[in-house]
Amino acid sequence: MSNVSRPFPHMTLAQLRALNFLALLLSLGTLGGCTAIQASKLLAPESFGLVQVTATIYVETGTDLETQAKLREAMVKAESGIRTAYGSIVSRPIIYACVSERCYEAFGGRGSVAKVYGDRILLSPRGLTWHFLAHEWSHAEIRNRLTVGAWWHMPQWFDEGVAVSVSEAPEHSETHWQSLVASDIPRPTADELHTFKSLNQWLAAVHKYGDDTNVQRKAKGQPEIRPVYAAAGHELRPWLAAAGVQGLLAFIAKLNAGEEFESAYQTANPSFQRTASGGR
Repeated sequence: MSNVSRPFPHMTLAQLRALNFLALLLSLGTLGGCTAIQASKLLAPESFGLVQVTATIYVETGTDLETQAKLREAMVKAESGIRTAYGSIVSRPIIYACVSERCYEAFGGRGSVAKVYGDRILLSPRGLTWHFLAHEWSHAEIRNRLTVGAWWHMPQWFDEGVAVSVSEAPEHSETHWQSLVASDIPRPTADELHTFKSLNQWLAAVHKYGDDTNVQRKAKGQPEIRPVYAAAGHELRPWLAAAGVQGLLAFIAKLNAGEEFESAYQTANPSFQRTASGGR
């Protein structure tokens, strides 16, 4: 047993996780008060229409057995993706899966496909795939590997780019990026992408380039576009391919040691040279 003292020795592990979850919600300034309150209901999911089916999976009451089985399979594949990217797994998120939009919105999930709150992943009916599960799990994994200070200063575009690369979602793929280029659809350049450091800046870019207009586009029979997420994946895939697991872990170690992001980004993977162009 470790001799390291806990800050709240009278609290159980479950209570500490709940405290950490609430602290995370309070730290996310972009969450409105109502959204934070709705998300906090994940602390007592069975009181709000979810049932536990495994140690780490809750589903909406009435979810059929086939959907539950597919979710378990998605969990296994997402875990494999995280292990491949990071070499091991230090996070064990709890999954909350909704099969209705009403359920998803009740937990603060409106306007997205999936969300992560610390070590809790909320999935919408549109996000019950290993791709979206792995995307949110990557956010949880890298957060668990970073110190609080390093995580706070890590740019949002990098966090999202790693998640996009790990999850391999067709919606954010290199094929999608190339279709945006071929269609001359506005998209952020590499240099502009690097300015999306905060969550607010990221969300502003998502709105600017239309990643958040796909419901309307689909209703009009237009193809869906995700220029900002695709740009992040386009930037990070070659970086991660060149760095490998050891390069990514070296980068994380540099951030934890207090090195500035841009310096760590370059020196952790010296074989990779970033070019600043919109169509790279």
